[in-house]
Amino acid sequence: MSDSARAHAASGSVDAAPGRLKTIFGGSIGHFIEWYEWSIYGLLAGIFASQMFPAHDEVASLVASFAAFAIGFAGRPIGAFVLSPMADKYGRRTMLSATIIMAGLGSLIIGLCPTYAQIGIAAPIIIVAARLLQGFSSGGEFQIAVTFLNEHASAKNRALSASPQMVAIGLSVLAATAVATLTTRFIPPDALASWGWRVPFLIGALLALYGLYMRRGLDETPSFAKAAAKERLSLGSIIASLAKYPKEAFIVFVVQMNGVQYYIWLIFLPTYANLVGGLDRSAGFAGNIIATAAYCIGVPVFAYLSDRIGRRPLFIVSAACFLVFTYPLLSLLVGNPSFGTFLFVAVVGALFIALNNAVIGTVFAELFPTKVRTSGIGIPYAVCAAIFGGTAPLMATWLQGLGGPFYIALYIGAICVVTLLTHIFLTPETRGRSLD
Repeated sequence: MSDSARAHAASGSVDAAPGRLKTIFGGSIGHFIEWYEWSIYGLLAGIFASQMFPAHDEVASLVASFAAFAIGFAGRPIGAFVLSPMADKYGRRTMLSATIIMAGLGSLIIGLCPTYAQIGIAAPIIIVAARLLQGFSSGGEFQIAVTFLNEHASAKNRALSASPQMVAIGLSVLAATAVATLTTRFIPPDALASWGWRVPFLIGALLALYGLYMRRGLDETPSFAKAAAKERLSLGSIIASLAKYPKEAFIVFVVQMNGVQYYIWLIFLPTYANLVGGLDRSAGFAGNIIATAAYCIGVPVFAYLSDRIGRRPLFIVSAACFLVFTYPLLSLLVGNPSFGTFLFVAVVGALFIALNNAVIGTVFAELFPTKVRTSGIGIPYAVCAAIFGGTAPLMATWLQGLGGPFYIALYIGAICVVTLLTHIFLTPETRGRSLD
């Protein structure tokens, strides 16, 4: 163990270590890159859909493109089952390097993939394969990074110390939206459709190389170092131990169901506003930048609040707000919404999401013991993300066609009801729990 790692272990907290900022940045950057890549796909799908997924009309091409977005989530459970136990056995930092390499490779493949007109059916197959690789990577990234940051944090300010990871999601969407805005605004339409949309994906591949460089030399977490010194676990015993925590796994699954709101508001909303109200895509992207900035500010503020009053109140308020306000907010976008109307809808929803995301990672970490923490978080999280998260834009498009924003609100409302019942009757208050 390095001298820095011994200092971490002695203090039990990244807050007392000189390398705190490096640890936080290194733990969060992979999540930034992962979500940049996923976001840029969702934001630009409407532009490259006809090249890779040609169909009889624009909506059909868009649905096919978002279907590939959803298929990418099928790789998450596989990645979670493979990578999570490995992180519990071999350590957090090693697997963080592996996930970022795979994420960058997937982005590179999409950026260089020939079109359907050039190679036929092989084009959508390659896109789907790249999405599956990114999904496999994402199946490990979230929970390993969550575990890494929370195990380095002090109990007093754990949610605040770990919040940069969830802020990184917002910053990645912010960066992806900014790149999408600049790309659509300054590259002529013909050039954008032929090659311009590829540039943001190639930027994602370069970011992954930088992230790998930043993660070199990170120290292992004190909690894992202590656990590994006491007992060397096999992969089989780690997986078998998960059977002892069915309630905790169910809570993770239910909390992650609320990723639907995240994808609809911070990924799909500009496309939705364009579809139902004719709002210019560049205006929608610009509004999303401001809304995502509000999210990035809200997450650490709410995380700090949860370190003082607890985690459960924030979960409950977030779900209740979406239950009550989803339909009124989405209804404002139907017709011909102004930029101000879109901005209001986007910012309000972003703050509702921030209430939930400010504590999501810390609660997950506080539910499980060290020896199965990554696996306990990762497997139910990835399974739920595959079912609900990846299908969110596709479901929103389909439900809008069936009955407009009311149907979308019913879908989100059902998720919120299940979430509220779970938090009221099952979710414990985890603030102050020891991670050792």
